[in-house]
Order: sequence, then structure tokens, then C-alpha cells
Amino acid sequence: MTPIEEDIIDNLRRSGPCILDEVVTYLPLFSWGEVFCAVDRMSKDGRLLVRQSSYSAYQISLGSQVSSSSSTSSQTRQVSGNVIPKPHVAA
Repeated sequence: MTPIEEDIIDNLRRSGPCILDEVVTYLPLFSWGEVFCAVDRMSKDGRLLVRQSSYSAYQISLGSQVSSSSSTSSQTRQVSGNVIPKPHVAA
């Protein structure tokens, strides 16, 4: 885990769910872009959950892999966004 990822997780453990801009404010040693990229990476692997809370604000919270102490084999990942089905190809 990278230092920025550790800092984001530590911050969310202390403060609970936050708006992305608040996370950026809490981490002044990193740019907005660095925080955004780290949040994006961690949301893709399930460590963070990202939810749109208003038109231009996104709430960041710990994912099940970080916030739960249960085994990782029983954890599931939340996926948001549009899902485009694959076209069926006749054989």
C-alpha cells in the first residue's frame, strides 16, 4: 500500500465517510490529482466505496475489505455505474 493510500484509509477510520474534497483538504502534502488517482485505484479493488452525494460531490467511505475484520474470502465488492451487457454471439 502506498503512503497516500495509507493516509486516506487512516483519515476515513478517524473521521468516517467524507466528501472527496474533504479528503483532499485533510491531506495537504498531496495534490488533488494524486488523491483522486489513489481513491480511484482503491475504489476499483474494493478498499473504498465512492457514492455520488450531489451533482458534483462524491462521498468516500471504507470498503468491506478495510472496515471489516472478517476473512477476505467472504467479502464482496460493490460496483456502481452503468453496466453494458456483452452482445450475444451465435456460434
